[in-house]
Amino acid sequence: MCVTRVPVLAAKNFEGDSMTQITEIINNAGRWLEQQQDKESRGWGERRGGHVNVLNTAEAMIALIDSGICHAGTSSIRGAVDFLLKHQTLDGQDAGSWPRELTTDAGKIIDIPDLVRTSHAIQALIKAGKGIDEGPVQLALVWLLARRDENTKGWSYARDKPDALMPTCFALTALLDAYDAYPGAYQSEITESLQHLIDAYYNDGGDEVRGSFGEPGPLQGVHTLYAALVLQVARNNNLSRYLEQEKQAIEWLLRNPDKAIRLREEWVEIDQTKVANGQTGGYGFMVMTDTLLMKLLLGSENMDDKKSALAHEAMHSLKDKIDENTGAFYGPRLFSWATAKALPALAVLQKHAGKEYPDLPARIPESRSESTGWKIGPVIIGFATLLSGFGFYLMINEKFDLLAFSFFVVMMLVALLAYGAIKEKTFKELLSSLANLIKK
Repeated sequence: MCVTRVPVLAAKNFEGDSMTQITEIINNAGRWLEQQQDKESRGWGERRGGHVNVLNTAEAMIALIDSGICHAGTSSIRGAVDFLLKHQTLDGQDAGSWPRELTTDAGKIIDIPDLVRTSHAIQALIKAGKGIDEGPVQLALVWLLARRDENTKGWSYARDKPDALMPTCFALTALLDAYDAYPGAYQSEITESLQHLIDAYYNDGGDEVRGSFGEPGPLQGVHTLYAALVLQVARNNNLSRYLEQEKQAIEWLLRNPDKAIRLREEWVEIDQTKVANGQTGGYGFMVMTDTLLMKLLLGSENMDDKKSALAHEAMHSLKDKIDENTGAFYGPRLFSWATAKALPALAVLQKHAGKEYPDLPARIPESRSESTGWKIGPVIIGFATLLSGFGFYLMINEKFDLLAFSFFVVMMLVALLAYGAIKEKTFKELLSSLANLIKK
């Protein structure tokens, strides 16, 4: 068992002062996560009793070590290392990788090599004390670099597909962990791929996109977060020449808080082979943007980033996800992977902004929040209520003909659609959004 750094209080109420201390939140979440480890296989699944797999195991290992809950020599981590090594591919062209296991219609289990799992497993093993010259890690790094596009120096999720931003970020993160543990390792490969990340995915256009990464769209915030974190880690290792791009990426996120913090799902298409019911080896994973924002903003050297409204909102969002009965985190349900994402973010908060935030800050009451002014949502609801009342008046007075009925149906639909799109925005925020839309 791992040893927490301070005694864990018996109380379970996270609203009181006694349970909002960052150290105690970390310890409670870490203890819960460690308890989810499968006793037989020594791996993790999404939750205890579920399917144990490589990705959840690697994520849990990284979280427990980075947060200081466990160290490399503890039985939990040693058992998890054994689990990863047992599931590494050792033969064929994908020797060194970790696969995603799928079951065909005929009940046959097939392995599809997965860059995401392999990148996380490399990180987990290095953090657990495995050297990059040891067989399993060395073999994995050889596979990872063999999957890099020789021309662009980027990575793709699937073999022989064009490189993409997210797999490039995952692979770079693994290489940066290797460099951090063994300074000088893979420096030229990292430098080349960082240059490709900037050349291919950094947007240097108008104000709407300047500083962001990837194509404009629903995943622009997520992609910018991952790329900015890679640049931040590279800078901390004195490997990045892209200080201005990192700064502008943060500025873009601060200018676009809704895009930055909204929960998104990334789709990974790792193989086109049909394996079951017409399905392929692809899968989706939910990105907890609040944890990424905490790591990026609170790890920034700029104090304004640490104290920004977006940093506060990220911390509020994460605090709202604490399960008061267990100390674990939702994502949006109680999962080991959600807790594993929360722990490193809390550790960054404790390390880099502990003096400013000894506790996770409470959400500011609406009357004192920065988003002041009349909200549109209640006005729309009030309008819909008056409209309903007027319709009822016409009906009891037998004046509710087909034309009036059609009018009321259309108006109610418009009101509902407007509320769905606007929700809690103030008039000021709506006017600002409309002004930005006109500028486009």
